[in-house]
Amino acid sequence: MAVTGNLRTMPFPDLMQWISASRKTGTLVIKGQRYTKKILFQNGLVSAVTSNNPREHLGYYLVGWGILTEDELEHLLDRQKELNVMLGELLVQTGRLTREQVDHLVRVKTEETTYDLMLWQEGEFFFLDDAQPRRDFKELQLPVEHFILEGARQVDERRRIAAVIADSGVIPRAVQPIDESHLTPSGAAALREIDGAKSIEEIALACRMPEFPVLSFIFQGVTNGVFELLPPVLPPKRIPGFLRSTWRDRLQEAESSLALGDALEAYRKVIEVRERYPNIPKALTAADELEREIAQDVEKLPIGPSTILELALAPRDIVQLKCDPEEGFVLSRINGRYTVNQILAVLPGVRLHNQLIIRNLIQRGVVQLRESQKIARHQGAPRLRT
Repeated sequence: MAVTGNLRTMPFPDLMQWISASRKTGTLVIKGQRYTKKILFQNGLVSAVTSNNPREHLGYYLVGWGILTEDELEHLLDRQKELNVMLGELLVQTGRLTREQVDHLVRVKTEETTYDLMLWQEGEFFFLDDAQPRRDFKELQLPVEHFILEGARQVDERRRIAAVIADSGVIPRAVQPIDESHLTPSGAAALREIDGAKSIEEIALACRMPEFPVLSFIFQGVTNGVFELLPPVLPPKRIPGFLRSTWRDRLQEAESSLALGDALEAYRKVIEVRERYPNIPKALTAADELEREIAQDVEKLPIGPSTILELALAPRDIVQLKCDPEEGFVLSRINGRYTVNQILAVLPGVRLHNQLIIRNLIQRGVVQLRESQKIARHQGAPRLRT
């Protein structure tokens, strides 16, 4: 059974330390109010991190740091799918980056994605034991302590910063001359980019640095009366490397979700591609191919004719879960008496979608399978209430 809970009752640092101390191998899934993140572990070490926050994609850094243009990124993503290789490996093969540079980029992305989780006060999580990705990811093998110590330091400072700097979209402007000789290399680099037009986010990208040291530098400057803050530019500029306007990018996200064991999210992306791009044959063909992969994946669930579905949580815990209407409807059919096939037979909608909802609920530890040798003849199937 999956380990499941909420960050309200088990804070992220405690959760990470538990996984480390238990030397767990598998995937930690954390679903917040806006974004979902997944951390892959090998024997208690962080090996990779993925997120659906566009500012935590590798493409954000590749375009934001000026390594690739938007068109070049899109081309490489297409090539990545054709060759079935990691994006980082493709960057090395095409001579755009060295392996050392790719390692640095992946490490920055991994750290920034994980440090942000230290700030989350709430989020449903579940840990899938021994769940490994279906495709390769750049593995780092970083100890949990690496994130906990630095993350705790950043959390304390970010809370102080937040009282002065609302978000990284604000624009700093120097109001006093600054002696650059007394600054650290990162501070000097940030100062050279402060021109009264760039936002803090844009300054960090221009410096090819994580955002936190730039935030910290500007916070100190504002506190000392050296910088003033101008409001963000409206409407906000497009996020670098965010190619969500293309069907290819949506399918890339679907493939990543499937690779990390979230077949339900992958299926939802496939449906989204069909609805948004009904007149693009390539998009529909690719969506069909991925749906076949998803269908093959869901059939691995050990369900026989006598497999019964029952709740794994107490009713008071069920009502506190974040469930969409479809998941809630499936849960309302489960009472520990009906088999999986009986429930699927009466659920409205596409069978594959309902299968994926059930598997997702199993992964989250909300429901569980129980094999029964005796199924009452007069039970029948669960009726739909009108």
